[in-house]
Amino acid sequence: MSSSFTVSRDQVIALAMRKLGVLELGDTPDAASITNASLALNLLIKSMATEGLKLWKIQELVIPVTNNVTTYVLGGPSSVPMYDSFDTGLLTALTDKPLKMIQGWYRNTSVAPVIDVPLQSLSKQEYNMLGSKMSTGVSNSVFYDLKQNNGILYVYLTPDSYTATNLQIRLVCQMPMQDLLRAQDIPDFPNEWMNVLVWNLADQLSLEYGVPAGNRQEIAIRAKMYKDQLTDWDVEAYSTFFQPDIRMSTNNRGY
Repeated sequence: MSSSFTVSRDQVIALAMRKLGVLELGDTPDAASITNASLALNLLIKSMATEGLKLWKIQELVIPVTNNVTTYVLGGPSSVPMYDSFDTGLLTALTDKPLKMIQGWYRNTSVAPVIDVPLQSLSKQEYNMLGSKMSTGVSNSVFYDLKQNNGILYVYLTPDSYTATNLQIRLVCQMPMQDLLRAQDIPDFPNEWMNVLVWNLADQLSLEYGVPAGNRQEIAIRAKMYKDQLTDWDVEAYSTFFQPDIRMSTNNRGY
């Protein structure tokens, strides 16, 4: 016995088409149907990346910094080398753009044991209101600006030679899900999400195949039910605490 059962891209497509009643048991979709359904599936996966954090796509990245360089392109062909620090023994260079920065800190590798110091994550407004952004020193804040094809990491203070030599900037980021381009590709989801993909793909295709309104409604209800179950379950298991952010406060009462 095992717990690693999963399905490929074309199996997801075939299952979805059977839910629609347009594919007989034992038959396989034709090439045109697979191409069309593959487009719909990849678009569906792209949109699902925006529906809350997908915990399996949260990665810790190492961003090497350079003396006197304030901005770093993350993702795309012009990306600085981002490294996945969770890779066993080796650091794997990544070119996918982070979708969202969740947390940041720098690690002092010049001492043993290494020391981690939190970095302040800034909004665009907070970064814009900072003073001399070109001043050099030990970085204490970062701002991540997401663009269409990449993201830009702004580091404040601009790293000096000590920072570039001894410190690593480490970010916890949400990374994008991988595209499904080949028949045998496995969706970039845990296996418990495969049924969600099947029913939501069926929901996406139901109008194209002229499924009767009553059946479309049932498919849509099941698709939402399965997605809601997984979205409610796939959350951080530990408590989150909130406190006032007084950095922009104008009061002078010392709190």
